[in-house]
Order: sequence, then C-alpha cells, then structure tokens
Amino acid sequence: MDSFTKSIKKLIKSCDCNYECNARQFKQNFKSWTSGNDHIDKLIQNNQLSDHSYYESRALEWIPYDRLCDVKYITNVKVYNAKWIDGYIVHWDDVSKDWKRNEKNMSIGLKIIDNPADITLEFMYKISVPYKVYGITQDPETKNYMVVFDANKCKKCNIECNATRFQQKFVNWTSGNNDIDKLIQESQLSTHFNYEVPKVLEWIPNRGLHGIKKYKFSEVYKANWVDGKMSHWDDNNQNWGRDKQSIFVILKTLNDPASITSEFINEISAPHKVYGITQNPETKDYMVVLNDMCEKCEEVCNSIQFQRNFRNWTSGNNDIDELIQESQLSAHHNASTALEWVPDYRFYDIVKDKLDNVYRANWIDGNVSCWDNNNQNWRRDKQNMFVVLKVLNDPASVTSEFINEIATSHKIYGITRNQETKNYMLILDDICEKCNVLCNSIYFRRNFKNWTSGNDDINKFIQDSQLLAHENGMQALEWIPYNKFRDIKYIAKGGFGSVYRATWIDGFIDKWDNDYQLWKRKDQNMLVALKILNNSKNITLEFMNEIALHHKVNLYERVIKFYGITQDPETENYIMVLDYAENGNLRNYLDTSYNKLSWSDKIHYLNSIAHGIECIHEKELIHRDLHIGNILRLASVTCLSDIGLCKPVDYKLSENGKTNYM
Repeated sequence: MDSFTKSIKKLIKSCDCNYECNARQFKQNFKSWTSGNDHIDKLIQNNQLSDHSYYESRALEWIPYDRLCDVKYITNVKVYNAKWIDGYIVHWDDVSKDWKRNEKNMSIGLKIIDNPADITLEFMYKISVPYKVYGITQDPETKNYMVVFDANKCKKCNIECNATRFQQKFVNWTSGNNDIDKLIQESQLSTHFNYEVPKVLEWIPNRGLHGIKKYKFSEVYKANWVDGKMSHWDDNNQNWGRDKQSIFVILKTLNDPASITSEFINEISAPHKVYGITQNPETKDYMVVLNDMCEKCEEVCNSIQFQRNFRNWTSGNNDIDELIQESQLSAHHNASTALEWVPDYRFYDIVKDKLDNVYRANWIDGNVSCWDNNNQNWRRDKQNMFVVLKVLNDPASVTSEFINEIATSHKIYGITRNQETKNYMLILDDICEKCNVLCNSIYFRRNFKNWTSGNDDINKFIQDSQLLAHENGMQALEWIPYNKFRDIKYIAKGGFGSVYRATWIDGFIDKWDNDYQLWKRKDQNMLVALKILNNSKNITLEFMNEIALHHKVNLYERVIKFYGITQDPETENYIMVLDYAENGNLRNYLDTSYNKLSWSDKIHYLNSIAHGIECIHEKELIHRDLHIGNILRLASVTCLSDIGLCKPVDYKLSENGKTNYM
C-alpha cells in the first residue's frame, strides 16, 4: 500500500463526524475525476478530506477545462481571465444528491503553474491570502496546469474593487493594437476606488461617436459621445454608471500608436481631460478622445458651447460664417458679446422704415445671455424684442473692423438673410441714435405700424412729433381712435368749426412703463374738448396750419394743451383733442364770477395772459386774434386758445393769398 492510500485511509478513519460531512461526499467522488497528475490529485483529495463541515465548503476541486469559456490572456498581469460555467461549491444538496453551487458563469482568473510538483497546500494558502482559490484545471492544448482563483478580489484591496471589475471586462474589448490595449488596461488596473474612475482611460468603439466632423480651424474632429464618461460602479445594474450622456468630445489623431505612453497621456491631459482611445474604421487611424474644453480658460466656456453648434448652421457665405464664428470663439466669459446667425423665420412683423431706410422687426427668440447647464442650451433675454435690420450691400466687406465701427452706436446681435431678396442684414438693437438708449421716440416708432389716420400728412405730422419726444412723452401728439371717447356733447360753434365736450377713456400719455411694455397714462376718463374744423376730411391748409402752430407752443402751461388728433367716422372730419376749459372762456367766467374776484385774482389772470403771450412770442409767433373769447379759464389756470390764428412775425400772404404753414 503506497503512502498516499495510507494517508487517505488515515483521514477517513480519523473522521468521527456523526453526520454526512463534506469530506465523506468528496471521497465518494474521487473515482469520477483525475487531473492526470498524482501529486495534484493527492493535493486536492487531501484538501477535500479535511473539510468536515456540513454547510459551506472551502475545499479545492478539480475543474475540467471544458467548464471554462471566454478564456483570454491578460498581458499586464500575466494571467488569463475566463468564465466558469458551473460556479463554486457551496454545500451538499441531499435532495439532488449533488453539490449546490453559486454564481454560474462567474468571472475567474487562471494562473499557470510552472512546476506542478512544487504545489503544496502551503503554496495554495499563500495564493488564497489575496485571492480565494477554487481549484486547479489544465489547458488540454498546452498541457499547462492552472490555479483557478477569484478574479473579483483585488490583490491590493483584498476585496472586489474597480480594478477587478475592469479586469473582468478585458475579454469584452480590444483595440486591435497590443500597445494601446496595454496602456488602457494599465490605467484601469490602477483604478481601485470610485473617486479614481472619472480619470480612467477606456476603449471607445467608434459606433458610440455620432456627428463626427472635422473642425476647419484646427486639425481635430468634433463628435458627440453617446454613452458619456464613466463615473462610478453601479451595483444594481452591475455595470459602469456614466455622467452626461451625449457629451461633446474632441478626437485627435495619433500618428504613431506605438509612441503612446502614460507620460504622453499625462502631457495631453494638462489642458484636456482624456477619456480614452477610439479608431476611425475608414482610415484605421487611432484617435485620443478628449473633453471639449477651452485651452485658454481650461474649462467648458461659452466659446466651446458656441463651437459645438457650428455644424448646425451656415449663412451660405464663408466670409460671414467665419466672422460670426470668430466672434463666438472669442466670447469666453460674456456670451452676449458674440454675433450669431439668425434665420429670417425667427423674425415677424418686418416693416420697412422709410425714415431711416432700414427694416424694423420683432425677434422671437431674443439675444443670447448665458449658457444654461440644466437645459443644455442658451438662455435668452427679451423674447419678441424689437430690432433693426440693416441691409449689407457687400457681404465681403463685413469685417471685425466694420462691425466694431457700427457697434459704437448700436449693439449688434448678429446677421440674417432675407430669403426673398437674398440680401444679408445686420441685426441691431433698436435704440435712438441721438440718445444712444431706448428713449420715448423709439417706443413711439415701434407702434407706427399699429395705427393710421388715413392721411399721410397727418400721419407724418404725428410721427414727427413723437420722434422728437426723446425725454418727455407728454410732448408728443398721438392718434386717438374715436371710440376712445364717450358722452360727446356739443358746446359751441366758431369761425372754423364746432367744439364738443367728451370723456377721454384712456387719458393722456405720461411715461413708458418698462414692466408692462406700454405707455403709462394719467387722468383716465378725463374731460377734453374736441375741436372740429369744417370739411377737414379733405385736409385743408387751415387745419394743418392750426395743428402745426399749436404743437409748436404745446408744452407751455399758459397755452391750452393739445393731446392729439382723432376723426369722426361718420363725417370723416378730423378733430383736434384739447384740454377742456370747465369754466369756459374768460368772458363767460367774468360774467358769472366777476364780483367774487379780488384784485389779486384779477392781477393773477392778467399775469397768466401776459405769460401766454410771452410764450408765443418766444416761438417767434404773434396771435393776431387775441380777445377775451380766446382766453380760456381752466380749474386753476388761464390759457390762450385758437393758436391756429397765430402767424410768424415775418408773416406775409403768398401771391395767391394763401398762408404758408410750417
């Protein structure tokens, strides 16, 4: 009897378990397997016969090589990775009369045994300190014996860490280049903790990169990486969690893959984050995948966000494209300084301004303000904002210098193109060139398209008055729709026409309200006088003369206030809208109140009349029909009226006897 048989009998004899322990179950199966090597058989059997537990078994076993699949050699660690179809033994199952196993198709490591005769239990124990050892197998082709161990347990961390998770997946990819595989695997095997994962390299299949396009300003490509970068291990999904799917990346061609080293990667990563390596399937060029970061700012600044969108637009003109792109690439910290290409369908209510030979329009989107990380888009100010569109006669002459010159008087938002005329147009802010701000005249101008008197002369007169009202909105006349008046009552008739009293529902303009983007008004439902000139539907010289001269002195307190013009829809006569003198003219007032007036009151009235005459004279006018009936008494003020009878101091009749107005 040889020594091995004696030792087996001794072990069996020494088993005094009063139950079917693991050792007994293992012993019954000895005849069903052999490693082909007596020394290895003895090692495994001795180990199994020492396992007297009933529950979890920790014994070694002989593992047939055909129970392993996906075997792949890992260069860096000089081991093989594989899948073990059956999984490891847990305990004996009395029902099925077989070993209960866990983790079928589990990842394991295979380490070649150089000299099987040297294998001892002590040797196996040393291996099991960093790794759990399951048993031994043999490659039928090379005849090499191999230790089968738990590849999920990191030798450094003594647990399953990120390095082992990366290692398990080495079998799932290859770059097709040993140097690149080795570089990526080294990076991954050095990544043990979650905080290190974002720094790891990976092989990125080209199919995961969309919208690849060469950027003409440099020798790199831009792309959209569908999966995004790894951030941590996800235990629930047993896969890598990733941040920012569909992120923008730069692809930089590697001229010599053999020269790629950790030092080379570190050098690139000074200005950029390196995510990994990919390969162009057409050219077979290997490419480093970098984060799309500004080299000047060392972060993803506005210029990068603009650059990522270059492929989504074109003006159809290379000079204009280049001008806009250059302005966007220089807008690192202030996006509002960049020009942009704006398709013409983003404008509405486009109207040609005959006064300035430009177009005015509403811009639906409004100008770029800053980047919104949550929505991954540009945040914009002032949607539906008013802009000026100025035709560019020669697009080739549009340079940075040209833009800067215009920018001294206007904010330039970008460039668009009229699809009908094919004219390129600058998009400018709609500000007053005199005030260099959004003054009253601009707010009035924006509303020109919303009203008409039906007469070009009156339209122009009202518009001119509004365009001169830069600082004081009350200085402007306005067109007042007739339906804005109610309770219209006849008062009196004069030489030129009739006067009515009415209630003006809206009241007069005070100032612009930025919050509500409309005119703030005073004295709603105020009483006004409507002065109708006979036959004014056919605009007469007298009517135009009166409104022109009255507007000339309209801001003086001692001259009756002139608010604007309306039209009776039935008679079609045009009507002047004036302050209403509730006390009538001075003659009527004195008839009813003379005895109540003190000398102080009388002197005050005379002073008001003198002041009114002085105001008219300051404008180089003379009244020519000043009498007590043309002096009106308001609640607390005495004013002059019938200003239409005024004439310039150098007035003379024309040859045909008619007056020249304005």
